[in-house]
Amino acid sequence: MLSVFILVVSCVALVYLLIQLVKAARQGRFLQTLRDLLIIFLAILMTAALFYIGFRFFRTFF
Repeated sequence: MLSVFILVVSCVALVYLLIQLVKAARQGRFLQTLRDLLIIFLAILMTAALFYIGFRFFRTFF
């Protein structure tokens, strides 16, 4: 249940950042917003990797 919550929040954050990216392109702050989007994307990937490693660990030993 927690992983579903994290997934929903992460998706909402990605959609929000994509909207901000479009707005920033009009204002000339494209690279700064793109950097923020990359940081969020990497955080989501790291979270998914940790859940996967934890799942494999518990499946192996239990």
